[in-house]
Amino acid sequence: MKKLLFTALAVVEFSGVAMADTKVVEIKEDEVVFEDCTTSVMNYIDNVYDKDGTHSAAQNYDAYQAYLAGCQSKEKSITAA
Repeated sequence: MKKLLFTALAVVEFSGVAMADTKVVEIKEDEVVFEDCTTSVMNYIDNVYDKDGTHSAAQNYDAYQAYLAGCQSKEKSITAA
């Protein structure tokens, strides 16, 4: 019985010492989000240019083509540099 009691006390003591200086460390990872020109232009047309739905399909298409050309030219200048 003495050995069992000593063992139980020893386990409790050593587990307390082992866990006394532990810290929870949160690791944050940088998120890299890649959005191609097509997706970003579609999101712009839907959420900024025509969020109320007041433009015609032809106006949206023309705006889409213009913004897409601009996005692709920026993309080319970034990759060429």
